[in-house]
Amino acid sequence: MADLAGRVVVVTGAARGLGRDYARNFAREGANVVVADVKGAEGAAADASAAGARAIAVDCDVTSRASVEAMVQRTRDEFGRLDILINNAGLWRGLAQAGLLECPDELWDAAWRVNLDGTLKCCQAAVPLMKANNWGRIVNVSSVASAQGNNAYGLTKAAVEHMTAGMAREVGKFGITVNCVAPGISAFEGAKSQLPNFDEIVANSAIQRVGTTRDLYGAIRYLCSDDAEWVSGQTLRVDGGASAR
Repeated sequence: MADLAGRVVVVTGAARGLGRDYARNFAREGANVVVADVKGAEGAAADASAAGARAIAVDCDVTSRASVEAMVQRTRDEFGRLDILINNAGLWRGLAQAGLLECPDELWDAAWRVNLDGTLKCCQAAVPLMKANNWGRIVNVSSVASAQGNNAYGLTKAAVEHMTAGMAREVGKFGITVNCVAPGISAFEGAKSQLPNFDEIVANSAIQRVGTTRDLYGAIRYLCSDDAEWVSGQTLRVDGGASAR
């Protein structure tokens, strides 16, 4: 598929890990990429530029409306448009271990500010630019943990999925789709050390291995394509069959 060539893509939380890989893959397919993160995005932007089209680094704190709006304005100034938004920024470290009864206020509040409020702020800032071209793709990143209610991380991701469905109804008339990808256990930094039942989860999956960037990018890539223009408000679980019933 060549429908990414010339598109302008914003990837949040893209300084490292899966977000960095997503940015590189979009650039490899000819999309111009805005690599956004709280700090340290320069290396990832250089990496993406080396892979293909132009990429720029933008410091962005998704919990700050002013920071998000400045990031979108920088995108408009540099590229004149914004076509695709990947809401990859998220907070997860320590949340599974804390549970609910023992979750400190500061960790609980931070999880909601980053995972839900940050996603909403980015959507609110990006949609006007998409409306101007009557075309847009928003992909929010959830988690299979959204099906569990035993920690703040899963609860915030369940909220992201609900918000995705609601927002899809608001923007569909403007040629914009909003979907969600819910990854399972993936080969991202720190996954095994942060999840005490890591090996058990992998063993109980239909496909008994961890997910890779290729698995997750393939799903995101589809939802950003012209082939998915009639797909909106959906959550695609990419988890090796871990949540299959």
